[in-house]
Amino acid sequence: MNNKLLLVVLLSLVGAVLLSGCVQEDYGTLVLHITDAPGDLNITEALVTISSIEVHLASAGNNSTAGWYTIVQDSQTFDLIAIQNVTEFLGSENLSAGVYTQMRLNVDEALVTIDGIQYNLTIPSKTVKLVKSFRINESETTTLTLDFDVQKSVHKTGNDKYIMQPTIKVIQE
Repeated sequence: MNNKLLLVVLLSLVGAVLLSGCVQEDYGTLVLHITDAPGDLNITEALVTISSIEVHLASAGNNSTAGWYTIVQDSQTFDLIAIQNVTEFLGSENLSAGVYTQMRLNVDEALVTIDGIQYNLTIPSKTVKLVKSFRINESETTTLTLDFDVQKSVHKTGNDKYIMQPTIKVIQE
């Protein structure tokens, strides 16, 4: 009888170990790209340095993983004029499956060249908040493209000073 009990326990443990390999984590992948729509101003260069990008996972029921997640944490500089009508890779990350409600881009610096003269761009708060929901599905890749519109984003404030109030469209592919 002890041998039968030992055999049942041993088979149960082996079965549990084998089945544990079949359980998939509920993660998907987020891929971010950046591009710029062409415009009318005589801007020949628009350099934007993004130091980090975070996304927010919404709370759903007893979801203990809700909160902010960093996707990009290395500074990258993009010439938004040079990437018109093309996409540039920003970063990617495996994330918990669920609904994400917003994104934050932390911008360290922005420069614009207009008629051959380079100007510093002031960006209020240095954080660009994008409120656009997207879903990460289990074992799938979600690709978002951040489409900057430099022409609508750059404004002259007087005395050759410029401000950038980013106009960005989030496109889900």
